[in-house]
Amino acid sequence: MDKVSNISFWLLTMIIPLSGVIFTVILLIVVDFITGSYASYMNGIGISSKRIGHTISKLFIYNLVIISAHFLETNIVDEIPFLKIIAGFIAITEIRSILENYTKIYGVNPFKVLLQFIKTSSFKEILTFLSSHQRIKKIEKEK
Repeated sequence: MDKVSNISFWLLTMIIPLSGVIFTVILLIVVDFITGSYASYMNGIGISSKRIGHTISKLFIYNLVIISAHFLETNIVDEIPFLKIIAGFIAITEIRSILENYTKIYGVNPFKVLLQFIKTSSFKEILTFLSSHQRIKKIEKEK
């Protein structure tokens, strides 16, 4: 039992500096799963065990990659911020997926709305744009 607790303590001391990054990645994966499940529900698509398994594998694989990047950065090449680069790519991937789910739920692409908002000078035009997309989505659903 002493060997197991010693190994556990050693592993925890190696992973504790990554707790913020790991927590953020787990949070993004959970939010992606929730929004994806809700998008499936809203579009009448069932939630399958294959998709849940995909989420669970992402939890393990992403965190293993983050831990590997941390060890690579601290023990081999400390000049290149591998952890920040890899964690950034993972975060961007998950945020993109969350925004795609948002588009599936509400029928509005947040990037297009943001670009429209930047291009137009009137906030009223943006509200008109959003409401027209909501009406189109509602009409399509009723068919």
